[in-house]
Formats: sequence, C-alpha cells, structure tokens
Amino acid sequence: MMNYYQWSLMPILPTNNIEPPTIFAILQSIVNFGKEDKTKVPNLAKEGHSQIFNFDYPLTSKINKEKFECMILNHFLMRRINFETVLIFQIQLENKLNEIMPFYNKLFNSIDGWDIFQDEIHDLESNNTSETDYSNKMSNEDDLRNSNMPQSRIDNVKDGSYLTNYSYNTSNNNTTTKTNGKDKNVLHETRNRTPMEKIEVYKAFQDEIKNVYTLLYKDLEPLFYQIIP
Repeated sequence: MMNYYQWSLMPILPTNNIEPPTIFAILQSIVNFGKEDKTKVPNLAKEGHSQIFNFDYPLTSKINKEKFECMILNHFLMRRINFETVLIFQIQLENKLNEIMPFYNKLFNSIDGWDIFQDEIHDLESNNTSETDYSNKMSNEDDLRNSNMPQSRIDNVKDGSYLTNYSYNTSNNNTTTKTNGKDKNVLHETRNRTPMEKIEVYKAFQDEIKNVYTLLYKDLEPLFYQIIP
C-alpha cells in the first residue's frame, strides 16, 4: 500500500501560484531541494520516480519498472497535475494504474520481438504409422463318453471300463488381427534470422511498443491539467 505519510517529509511546494504544480516542479522538490549539486533535468525522473510511484500495481515482467515509470514522468514532465495536492494525484495515479494495467500487460506480452537477437526455435511434429499383428489362438476340446449299461458307475465311465460310445474332438482357431498405431515425434528446428530480418523485426517491435505507450498516455491524460487551446 501507498505510504501516504511520506509526502509529509517532502518540501512544501511554492504557494504563490493558484494552479497545481507540474511534474517537473514536483521532481525538483523531491530530488533537488536543499542540494548544492543539483541533479540535471534528464535524470530527475530516474532519481525521483520511486517516491511518486511508491505503491503497488500490476506490471508485466517484460517491462522494466524503473524505465516504465520514468517514461510516464518524462512524457508529462511539463504538465500540471489535475488535482489540488500531490497526495491526491498520487492516490488517483495508483487507482488508474491498477485499473488499466491488466489490459496493457496483455498488449505488451502479445508483441513479437522481445527475443529479437535470439534465433527462432520451432517444434515440428511428425507421426510414424506402424502396423502390428496380434494373433489369438483358441483351442476347444470335446470329450464325449456314453454307457448303455444302467449299473455302470460314473467312475467306470470316466476311466473307460464300461463305454458304449466314445468321441474325443479337438479344434484350433487361429485369428490374426492387424492394428494401426501412430508414434508422435517432436523435432526441434533452429532458424537463424538474417541481419536484415532482425532489423525488420526490431523496427516492427519498436513501433508496436510506441503504439502501446501512446494508448497508455491517453488513458493517463485525465490525471493532468488539460491545456485549452
């Protein structure tokens, strides 16, 4: 959560202007107040961004947090905040980023070219078809014994002592079944980009990044004082 008390340690901004302060004035107050060796303008955002963005918000791992925050501050550097105090601006900035960043994270993640200087590796699947024979052997035996003598015991029939009729039949059934199966193999193919291809992908990548930031800046516009032509 945001440390709202941190701003009480900041130097008080000049009150001789009824308009809200600019991002530049806020960074000057954070970074250079009371310092003899002043931080130069190009480094103000880098030195002071963590005190403005001292809250949590979702950000994809593909984007460097410091660079992301510095780009926002530098883009709006000379713009006045659209709130009476820096604290209210910070609260609204936190709310806005938590609202919109899940969407922008998806846009950043969808851009092709983060691994621009690495060779492409493709997974190719190949299927091998094989035929297998399965043989089933079935054996049947019929042992038929009969005696017309009424006094014969079952044991005499079984051991063959008293038999009138006897029949013993065997049969074998061999069945062969063929089945088809597929074995899946995954092959890894490395494709080396040519220098010209890398340049083209890099240009497209940079254009896509700029487009996403342009949309992001537009969503952040309400946080800043609107300039009326």
